[in-house]
Order: sequence, then C-alpha cells, then structure tokens
Amino acid sequence: MQKKICLLFFILNSFVSVLNAQNSKDESTLNIHEQIISKLIESSVSFRDSSENRSVEICEKAIRLAEKEQTDSLLAFAYKTQGINYYYLGENDSCMNYYNKALNKFEELGNMIQAAKILGNIGVLYKRKGEYNKALEYYLREVDIFSEIKYTAGLTSIYINLGNISVMMGNFDRAEEYFTLGYDLAVKTNNLADQVNALNNLGVIYENQDRLEDALKVYKKSLKNVLASGNISMESKLYLNIGIIYRRKKDYDQASDYLNKSFNIRKLKGNYEELLGVYNELFELSLAKKEYREAKRLVGTMQDLAESNQDYAWKSDVYAAYSKLYKLTGDYRLALESFENYRRIGDSIQKALNDEKYNDLMLKYDMDHTKQKMELMTQKAQIQSLELDKKNAWLVAMFVIMLLGVIAIVVSFRINKLKAQHKLMSLDQKVLLSQMNPHFLFNALTAVQSLVLDNESDKANLYLSELGSLVRNILEDSREENISLRKELDTLHKYIELQKLRFDYAIDFRFDIDDRIDLDELNIPPMLTQPFIENALVHANLQKVDNPEILIKLELVDDSAIAFSIQDNGIGIEEGRKQSFMKEKKSLAMQIARDRIQIYNYKSKHQMKLDVIDLKHINNGSHGTLARFTIPAQA
Repeated sequence: MQKKICLLFFILNSFVSVLNAQNSKDESTLNIHEQIISKLIESSVSFRDSSENRSVEICEKAIRLAEKEQTDSLLAFAYKTQGINYYYLGENDSCMNYYNKALNKFEELGNMIQAAKILGNIGVLYKRKGEYNKALEYYLREVDIFSEIKYTAGLTSIYINLGNISVMMGNFDRAEEYFTLGYDLAVKTNNLADQVNALNNLGVIYENQDRLEDALKVYKKSLKNVLASGNISMESKLYLNIGIIYRRKKDYDQASDYLNKSFNIRKLKGNYEELLGVYNELFELSLAKKEYREAKRLVGTMQDLAESNQDYAWKSDVYAAYSKLYKLTGDYRLALESFENYRRIGDSIQKALNDEKYNDLMLKYDMDHTKQKMELMTQKAQIQSLELDKKNAWLVAMFVIMLLGVIAIVVSFRINKLKAQHKLMSLDQKVLLSQMNPHFLFNALTAVQSLVLDNESDKANLYLSELGSLVRNILEDSREENISLRKELDTLHKYIELQKLRFDYAIDFRFDIDDRIDLDELNIPPMLTQPFIENALVHANLQKVDNPEILIKLELVDDSAIAFSIQDNGIGIEEGRKQSFMKEKKSLAMQIARDRIQIYNYKSKHQMKLDVIDLKHINNGSHGTLARFTIPAQA
C-alpha cells in the first residue's frame, strides 16, 4: 500500500513539473516577442536621422507583431513612435491617425503620463499646421493632466511649447518667461534634450530683441550639448541659427561656414522643409554680400521646392524674397507683383490666427492656480442644486429639454449639410473626370490632324483605331467611382501605345510592378495616373535627352495602399523653369488631377499624398522629374 502511495505521489509531481515547464516556456516565448518588438521600436527611432522611410517600415513591423501578440503597452508605444515618424516625414494626416491610436491605447492602460505627452505632440502638430489656438488648447489639456497627477518633470516640454505659441502670436516677453521656466526645470531634472530645446528658443527671443551676443552665447552653449549627444537634426538647426547671427553681425565668412555645415547635413536627410530653411538663409547671405545672381538661383530653387510640395506658407516667403531681390536690383514692376502675391497668400494664412480666442485660452492658463477653489465652489453649487424644491427642479428640467431640442435641430441641420456637401463633392469628382476626357481627346485629335497634314494616312488610320479602343475603355471606366488596378493599367498600356505612334522619337516605357500586388482586388479612381504620363511626355522635353525613358513603378506599402511612381529622365522642373522664367504655364491635366486628389481626400478617411520632385535636388548628377503618390486601395 505504501508503494502505491509513493508511486501516485511521483506521478502527480511529474505532471505538475510538466505544467510548470509549459507555463515557463509560454512566458519565455512572450518575453522573446516583447524583446523583438522593443528592439524594432528602438531601431525605428535610430533610423529617423538617416532614413525616415526606413524608420516607418521598421515601426510598421513592430505594430503588426504587437497587435498579433496583444502586447498593449508596447503597441501603444509603437503607435506613438510611428506618429512621430510621420511627423518628421511631413505627413500630417498619418501622424494624427497614429497619435490618436496611441492616445486611446494609453488611456485604456491608465498610463496618463504618456497620454498627456501625446496631447502635447498633437499640439505641436496643430502648431505646424498654423492652427495656433488649437495647439494651445492641447497644451493646456496636457498641463491639466500633469498637474493633476503631480508629474513635475513633464511640465518642461509644456513650458517650451507654450513659449513657441507665444512667439507665433508675437508675445515675446511671455515667451521668454516660459522658455526660462522650461530651462530651469530641465536642469533640475537633468533633461538634456529639453535644456537644448529651451536654450534654442531663448536664442530666437534674443534674436528678435536684437540681443545678438546673448543669442550667440545660448546657441553655442546648446551646440556643445548637442555635439555630445549625436543629434544631427538639432546640430544642423544650431549651425543654421549661429550662421544667421554671424550674418546679422556682418561676419559673412563665419556665416557662410555655419550655413554650409547646416546645408550639408540637411541635404543628406532630404526633408524639403529643412532644405527650404537653409536655402532661405543662404539667399539672405547672398543679398547681404550683393551677390544677386546667386541670390536669384537660390530663390528659384526655393520656389521649385515650395510649389512641388504645395507649401503655401513657404510660397508666401518665396514671393517676399523675390520682391526684396527685384527691389535691390531696380526691377520695381516685378518687385511690386511679387509683393502683391506675397500679401495675397499671407493674408489667407493670417486668418488662421484668432487673437480673441488666444487671449481667452491664455487667461485660462493664468488662472489655473485657482482651479482647486473653483472646483470647491462647483461642488457647493451642486449640493445646493440638489436641495432645490420641485418647482425649481421642473424649471431646470424644462430648460434642459429645450436645450436638447435646440441641439437636436442644430445637429440635424449639420448632418444634412454634410450630406449635401458629400453629394456635391461626388458631382465635382465626376465633373473633373469629364473635363479630363475632352482634354485628352483634344490632344489626341490634334495628333491625328498633324498626321493627316503630313500625308501619313496609314499611320493616322492606325492611330484612330487605337484611339477608338482607348476611348471605349475610358467611357466605360468614367461611369465608375473606382475600378480595378488591372483595368487602370490596361487603359494606361493602350494610352502609352497610342503615344508611341504620336511622337517621332522613341521613348522607352518601363513598368515595375510589385509581385505582391493583387491587380484584380485593389481598386483606385479611374484615369488617375494618365495625367502624370501626359505631363512627362509634354513638359519633360524628352526629345532633348539621350535614351529618353519613363518608368512606371507600383509598390505595395501595406495591405491597403500602393505607392505609384512616374519618373522621367527629362530636363527637370528647375531647368524647365529657367527656359521660361516667371511664366505662369501650367499643365491642365496635372491641375485636374490635383483637384481630384483634393476632393478624394475631403470625402475619404484615407488620404492620398502627392509629391513632385526635381531629381536634381536628390542627386546633383541626376536630371528629370519624379511624381509619386500613395493610393489607398479599396477592395
């Protein structure tokens, strides 16, 4: 009997050991996945300074793995990291999307410190977009959370953000107070990054107050910290700021040295906003040195970058630069025209500033120290309201019912208005597509006329036959809001074959399609890609280059979007502008395509983004134009 008991104990003990081993294995596997996700997030952050697109790709892998393994804490940090990645890429809509995902996830987890930081990041995003009152609103929400949970260290970045908003609104005294508070707190908490940020912003204040020596002192102090940290983005910014100070002090050699250091870093990064900043200061330096030919070249490059990226704030600055240049060179007519364009764009931007709302929000912040007293008064008022007699209670109830009725009417009106706007946008989309078809037919019939006049009847007959097949495709597709990618490519192939008959010189068309793309499942708006091919054929002057070619590339970005690139090896945007300087010559097809993308983005939660880049800005040895847009695919 005793042997049986011992044997039973041995079996149970072995079974428990197996279970413990299995649990240990599961925990070990989970830890490995968490380590992989953490390493991916760290790697994504490390790639920001060298390859922003690579940073996005790595973080996307971290997000997918975190979603699969349901590691909510790491998923929240991955969302936040991806939002910051898209911020540096300048893709505001994607940035906001991931910030909102991170905010929701951190709130679910009860991590209010990170939730508050996300609110601050959203405020920074609104500041970039020129919505300063909205930015201030989010900063103050961040202050409320940090004050409530007594997280003093988090107030450093908020003081700096509030200082930036005050600068934008022209209140430099208040801005200096905020930056000084932020710097002192950063020193106490040993936060090197915020120390640098606060010093840089104090330098901006001193510049505006013409305290150049003070500005130079804080910039160099900040640069010393940055060089030790290896932050090349901040390094380039400080080189730029120090170069500006030396230019204002008329030490042009030192100014040129620091500005070129900044340019060399930013050229490698390829961020157009950062490049515009350093180009603008090199332009100002050329004016100061009276090197007007170089100044004209620099402002032309600035115009190309601003227009190709549809940056209205920089377009306004470009016109201001032209006005200044033409005034110095004595061309007062062009100076006046440029100034009027600058004022026209600047007025539309200035409308974004609402001083009354700004002052109201600042008053809210200044009175924040009375918050506890106000809360106590509110509690007393609530207690008193509960003690009201029935008559007063009925009055309150009637008022609430009336208020709800008014709200219901307003909401109903708003919903009907939005439905009407959505329907109008759909009609506008169809109108634009219908405009594109006559425009295309006009070009095609002009080509047929040219062949007939040249007595090339056989070629004209073949052209008309191909045109008929293509028009049939276009008419069928134009009735649909979206068509399959295969149908779009089929129409594009026919269009290209037609264009080969039209031109006297040979053009090499190449297609590079990602094997992962399902051409039958992915849907896009019809006739979206044709205008970019037409623009390359008509405006790239391919007949002037050896071995002209157009590359059409489709690449899968994620499960619901593809990147569509059209690249030619023509003369490029800048060279084309030189050949017809200051002429307002636009491609009708390209303008219609831009309008269609704008309408699509208004209607859809998915956003298309169009970039048109002169390849010369990427590599001085290259020439041509790259048009690239991301298409949200609808299965």
